[in-house]
Amino acid sequence: MAAPSNVTPPAPTTSATKRGVRWTRIVPWAIAFLVIGAVVRQRFFVAIPVRAQEVSTGDVVVEIFGRGTIESRREVQLGFDMVGRISDLLVDEGDRVKLGQVLGHLAPEQFVADVRTASSGVTLARAAIARLQADEHRAIATIAFATSEESRIRRLAASGTMSARELDLAVQQLELAKAELERVRASRDEASRQVGVASKTAESRSVTAARAALVSPFDGIVVRRLRDTGDTVTVGTTVLRVVATDALWSRAWVDEAALPQLREGQPVRVRLGSDSKPSLLGTVDRIGREVDRQTHELLVDVLLATVPPRVAIGQRADVWIEVDRRKSVQRVALSFLHRDGDKAFFFVNRDGKIRRFPVMLGALGNEDVQVTTQLPPNDIVLGALDGGALLPEGRRWRKAQP
Repeated sequence: MAAPSNVTPPAPTTSATKRGVRWTRIVPWAIAFLVIGAVVRQRFFVAIPVRAQEVSTGDVVVEIFGRGTIESRREVQLGFDMVGRISDLLVDEGDRVKLGQVLGHLAPEQFVADVRTASSGVTLARAAIARLQADEHRAIATIAFATSEESRIRRLAASGTMSARELDLAVQQLELAKAELERVRASRDEASRQVGVASKTAESRSVTAARAALVSPFDGIVVRRLRDTGDTVTVGTTVLRVVATDALWSRAWVDEAALPQLREGQPVRVRLGSDSKPSLLGTVDRIGREVDRQTHELLVDVLLATVPPRVAIGQRADVWIEVDRRKSVQRVALSFLHRDGDKAFFFVNRDGKIRRFPVMLGALGNEDVQVTTQLPPNDIVLGALDGGALLPEGRRWRKAQP
């Protein structure tokens, strides 16, 4: 039977075709070999960059953190203790003031007039005393004359030259002169008392005028100015708020769990505002005994050792209270520590390779941790560049450039 005319006969196999088939089979194996070689090289021969630190000996400080604000130990709300109109205020918010410095006045017209009136009363009382002293001298002279006249008439009456009526008149004149002297002396005593009263009144008016001045009770800073010139104030109206700068607190909120560890006098580091690190020192001055029922925190007052040149009341002032210090112990930076459940470990150098090393820990500070498991001298602990990531054990390592 004849073959169908539309069937194409198979093409003859050539040497080029055979070579193409062989290369098609070889290339995947070659690629796989190169990938495996790169992986093996990366795994066993290329060192990975890490952070490295030698184990050191030093202090491990345990601190408790608290978030606080700058406050003053003394604050007063200054105002006038009388009714009046403010004539001037000599300070503004942020100004530093000294003890006894005059900060403002009430309108002085009425007070000056009262002082002048009281002073005039003293002058008049003293003038009255001078006049009464002259009257006393005249009364004494009158008594002397009346006494002499009464004696003369009495002698004449005894001889019959003068009548009894003339003697009675002389005696009466003497009595009147004595009564006038007593009146003058009583008036003088009264005038002396009036001088005292007028002097006290003048002194009182002077004190009242002095009260029209607002005076700083201590060295401090004006934090608020609540009234302006021209305002009318009454007794008890607050004009200025002044806080003392001789002693500043950082009033910090601390977790209630720290209460058993807190003691007065503990050293404290303080960071103001947006400072990158603590810049001030202080001590625990007072520990609160009431816990906030919402946040479960208590107030701790930290007394600053020095007052910074520029500070604002209410400014943020975070604190780190030192509650324990382990001296001259083996320590490692906290950033190298890893945990596996309740077990702790470091990655360390062993013959140029990364190994895992379990440890026992002591005090846990903010920056370092005490290692109670004895590490070899000058041992090097290793850490990943991206913080707390785990390192591959057995790999070679190299210290990354800072």
